[in-house]
Amino acid sequence: MSKKIRREKASAKKIIALIFVFISVFCSVFFAARSRFATPVTDGLAMTIMAPFQRVFSWVGSQLMFVKDTVTEISHLHEQNRLLREEVEILRAQNLTASEYASENQRLRNLLGYKQASIQFDLVAASVIGRESATWSSVIMINRGTIDGVANNMAVVTEMGLVGHVMEAGVNSSKVQLLIDPRSSVGTLIQRPESRVAGIVEGDIKNPSYPRMVNIPKDSDVQVEDMVVTSGFGGVYPKGLVVGKIVDIHNEEGGLLKYGVIDTSVDFQKLEDVAVIVASREAPPEPIQPPQQTPGTETDPHETAQKLQAAQQQIQDAQQQQLQQAGYVAEEPQQVEGVAPQ
Repeated sequence: MSKKIRREKASAKKIIALIFVFISVFCSVFFAARSRFATPVTDGLAMTIMAPFQRVFSWVGSQLMFVKDTVTEISHLHEQNRLLREEVEILRAQNLTASEYASENQRLRNLLGYKQASIQFDLVAASVIGRESATWSSVIMINRGTIDGVANNMAVVTEMGLVGHVMEAGVNSSKVQLLIDPRSSVGTLIQRPESRVAGIVEGDIKNPSYPRMVNIPKDSDVQVEDMVVTSGFGGVYPKGLVVGKIVDIHNEEGGLLKYGVIDTSVDFQKLEDVAVIVASREAPPEPIQPPQQTPGTETDPHETAQKLQAAQQQIQDAQQQQLQQAGYVAEEPQQVEGVAPQ
C-alpha cells in the first residue's frame, strides 16, 4: 500500500515539474517575444519553439487570404457577368429594333419611289394590321379607311405589283381581298406586244399561291415567261398593273380553252406595307423629242417654226380666196352711218 502511495506521489511530482517547466518555457518565450528578455539563449529558444507555429500560422493566414481574395474575385466576376448579360440583352433589343426600323425604312422608300414614278395615281400608304383567320391567305386588314379617302373597290398595290382590292372600307381600317382569293377575278392582258391576249386571273382553291389566267383560246399566242398586267376592263383595276408571269400552261377539259398558271410578282406571305389607289388618271404622254440632225445640215428650230407658220398662213389664204371665188363667203355688211355694227 505504501509503495502505491509513493508511486502516486512521484507521478504527481513529475506532472507538477512538467507543468512548471512548460509554464517557465512559455513565459520565457512570451517575454522574449515581448522583448522583455534580450538574452541570446531565450531568443534562440523562442525562435526554435515558435518556428513551427509561425509556419502553421503563416500558411493558415495565406490560405485564408487566398480564400478571401478568391471569394471577392468570384463575387466581382459574378456581378460583372450579370451586368454584361444585361448589356447584351439591351444591345440585342436595340439591334432588333434598329433592324426592324431599317427594314421598314427600306419598304417605305420603295413604296415612295413607286408613288413618285406612278404620277397617274393618287396613293394612300397603309400597313397590314391583320388577317382573317377563316381566310388567312385571301383577306387582309389595313389601317386606312374612309377617313383617309379609302372606299370599296379601290385597287391595292405595292411597288412590285397588284395586291387586290378593298372589299369593305371601314372608318379607320379596311378589308382587302387579295388577288389569290378564289372569289376574285381580274381582267388581264399578256404584256408582250406580239400577243396582247386578254383573259381573267382568278384564285385557285387547289393551289392558293398560284392564281390562274383563264378563258384563253387554245390557239392564242401565250407562252411561258410572259408577263401579265391588268387590262383596265371593269373599272376596278387601272390598266397596266403588274400581276405576275406565266410559269405553266394547261388545256381546259373541253379542249377549246387553256389557262396559264401565274407566279405573282407580290409575295402575299410577306405583305407589310401597301398602297391604295384612291384616284387614277391616264399617264401623260412622253414628251416629243426632236430627231437627231445630221452634222452639217443642222437647222434653227425657231426659223423652221416661222417657215411652217408662214406656209400654213399661205395655205389658209389660198383656201379663203378659192371660197370667195366660188361665192361661199358672203360680203361683209355695209356699216350704216351712226349705227355701230353688231
